Amino acid sequence: MLTWEFPPRIIGGISTHVYHLSRALVEKGTSVRVITCDFPNAPAEEIIDGVPVSRVDSGRVPESNFLLWIYHLNSQMISKATELFETERFDLIHAHDWVVGRAAVELKNRLGLPLISTIHATEIGRGGSLDGEYRRKVRDIERLLVEQSDGIICCSNYMLDHIQYVLGAVKTKIRVIPNGVEASRFNNGRQPQLIPTGVSEDRKTILYVGRIVREKGIFTLLDAFEKLRKQGKDVSLVLVGEGPLKEDLAKEVLRRKLNDRVKLAGFVDEKKLVSLYNSSDAFVLPSHYEPFGMVALEAMASRVPVVVSDVGGLSEIVEDGITGVKVPAANPSTLAEGILRVLEDRELSEQLKENAYRAVQERYRWDMIAEKTIEAYRISFAKPSPSSRAVEDAEFLSDPALVQFLLTIGATDGEGAISAGEIASLIKSPETPVKLSLGRQASLGYVSTKLTPDSARVRYHLSPVGIIKACSDMS
Repeated sequence: MLTWEFPPRIIGGISTHVYHLSRALVEKGTSVRVITCDFPNAPAEEIIDGVPVSRVDSGRVPESNFLLWIYHLNSQMISKATELFETERFDLIHAHDWVVGRAAVELKNRLGLPLISTIHATEIGRGGSLDGEYRRKVRDIERLLVEQSDGIICCSNYMLDHIQYVLGAVKTKIRVIPNGVEASRFNNGRQPQLIPTGVSEDRKTILYVGRIVREKGIFTLLDAFEKLRKQGKDVSLVLVGEGPLKEDLAKEVLRRKLNDRVKLAGFVDEKKLVSLYNSSDAFVLPSHYEPFGMVALEAMASRVPVVVSDVGGLSEIVEDGITGVKVPAANPSTLAEGILRVLEDRELSEQLKENAYRAVQERYRWDMIAEKTIEAYRISFAKPSPSSRAVEDAEFLSDPALVQFLLTIGATDGEGAISAGEIASLIKSPETPVKLSLGRQASLGYVSTKLTPDSARVRYHLSPVGIIKACSDMS
């Protein structure tokens, strides 16, 4: 099982999904080996709840140069899996999202194993357009992964339609298997130990959990909260999560003079998260785009009433007026009305909580998810994998990413010039595609070459216009 995030590395929902799925598969007698990215103070090899986990070195490439960082990470995953294959028996590869796409495709072709890919989200879904080299390259990798996969898993019927339309996935290869939730983690019948949130405990508390990104509707939520305040409602808002717009959100909270009622809690550990769920009066997920919405299941398992946008997977999880309240996306007024419904109608709130808790136990247990995943594996075994076309490294290397890399390693003049072989060694790539990429960038004027008297090797560095280009792309 290939994943770029796994506890304690938690970026989004993939980490939680892979952790619980792998555990549940092991409990059902299926051996799983997870290969993932390193994390500070986490061992390179360990067994977590019966699941062997291998963490590979993410190397010297800075994460700010994400495409090249991913390329290096995938090289390390390929090396690790090939090494393990010498002593361990594997029957298939299960990849989680485009970030591990190169490793998944390379290992499928190198080892001759079926490839199952879970598509958790798409680049165009997250941003709505494909402007820029980075986003187009991500889309290309997504399409390649879907094309090369023998089976595809997605979390909702919405995503089934989406990946057919956006990525050209063949419908017969796709199985819809929802995410799950371990209800006992969030509601074990004991009184929770409440942890101070930084806002008044005398007010009704609204909770948001998720990444601080625009597609999650965080500014729609802030607009709705401000409307509630103007109506004289004594409420507080706690936002849990990290993301690139956290600073912008904090500035907006200050500008609106809501800082005494809005708390940006950042990333919290599981103990505090459970406490926040259990001490909140309403959970709100106002996404504009949402393939599934695992945190909505966590809130339902915590017996806190949920208010969600009527989009994507959330539309399938929540039954309006039965297990939660659904409102149109990107509409602060209807969102404020939905929040008020659960805060002020106590009878409705209690019904929603009980119905939602029953629903997660009946439909979203991880043992059920694991059984459906095993069935997807069986189908892949029953259909022999056709030979796949060869995939070249150049399909994963991004020219602008290499230009940015020259900037980050200081190859900005003749003194800092570096050979294609040295670059290839640093990013764990064959030398030829690196040379081809640098040649293309040299023809555009972004890269200059240098041939030292004592060496026949060509060395490369950024030209002045290349420095400007790299800085612009990274800003």
